[in-house]
Amino acid sequence: MTNTADARWMAKKRAQNRMVQDRKAGAHSWTCCDLCLTEASAMYRHVADAHAAELDKQADNELLKQSARSLEKKERQTKVDAEFKARRAEKYASDPISMDCTCDPTKGTVILFYAYLPIPDPSALAIQHRAWSQDLGLCGKVKLAQEGINATLAGSVASITQYIDLISELPELESLQLSRHSSSAASGSESLNRKRYNFFKPTPGCIHVFGGTISIKVVEEICPLGAPEMSVFQDPKNKTGKLPPAEFHEKLKELQHQEDVVVLDVRNYYESLIGHFPGAVMPPIRKFSSFRDYVDRNKDRFAGKTILSYCTGGIRCEKATTYLRQSLETVEGSKPPNVLMLEGGIHNYLEWIKLENNPKESLWLGKNYVFDARQSLGLAGSQSSADSDQLVSFCQGCKAACARYSLHPERQG
Repeated sequence: MTNTADARWMAKKRAQNRMVQDRKAGAHSWTCCDLCLTEASAMYRHVADAHAAELDKQADNELLKQSARSLEKKERQTKVDAEFKARRAEKYASDPISMDCTCDPTKGTVILFYAYLPIPDPSALAIQHRAWSQDLGLCGKVKLAQEGINATLAGSVASITQYIDLISELPELESLQLSRHSSSAASGSESLNRKRYNFFKPTPGCIHVFGGTISIKVVEEICPLGAPEMSVFQDPKNKTGKLPPAEFHEKLKELQHQEDVVVLDVRNYYESLIGHFPGAVMPPIRKFSSFRDYVDRNKDRFAGKTILSYCTGGIRCEKATTYLRQSLETVEGSKPPNVLMLEGGIHNYLEWIKLENNPKESLWLGKNYVFDARQSLGLAGSQSSADSDQLVSFCQGCKAACARYSLHPERQG
């Protein structure tokens, strides 16, 4: 039976069921065409024989309605695709790398978060984020895919607080236990607030760090490695390979000079130039999608070793460590690698150092690059380069200590 014939048969059966139900007179009786029948099977046969034309008409009407709904859904999806899958900016265009505003940064909040988890309908969540951004005055970037969510947003303190409450209630994020109604909340508000703080990674800042605009996109990968078929949340070693900042700190001190240990920065080279952990391998890549090729060309360098990886907030590390495990486990003659990552990334490491009130103990060198107009943040949370004693990078022109990038004159304007 073809799909069309099958659909028509099902529509006709539904019409027959409705017709029999409409003619029910009692618990075990049906009336139709001056007949009173006491068996359901007899009533079904009567409807099929005596009302065949009407059944055909009802089935045709239902199929027409289904076709109209399907067409409407396709048109709606086309509009959603045009809005949420189009380019955020012209090819090769840059995000804002400087800002000129008089906002008090303490009255605003910038959050940076991600989650690898199943999202059945990314387009629906994109529409929801569009509504939230309009209602709450949010700016920034949101990427949604069936593999999860990746977002960095800015708004007033009140707006960001409200957004966190709203998104934490979504069924898609239920497993993270960020809701006020979760079991995490039952263990105490202080515990939940700390969990939210580590997950959303708030820092002071206004909407102008994103040029006052919002970008919401439905994509194949929330962090483009070029491997949409690779499921991070199905990697059984993913959760066990995450080290909280304190544990990562101790591991670095304990292992960083051993030959079978690699400290791996999975970010882009221009990020690692202005800040990194000591002794880190810093791949010469311009975008994360090149990381896969870099690993494939350097398997001998990583095979069988303990790898301590890190990135800005954790999202690239989760995908990178999954790929490292999968690709290095097949290297002939080598034991499986021990691939670990800094949970919450550099951001949470620096926050942990601040919480400990002992910046001199920090192993981090330089500044942490962020993808907005602030460009980089240090232990003080400052976007200024005045604390040059913390800098490890220099201006290519005057050689002064510097942790900011500026466009080449030919690309400005």
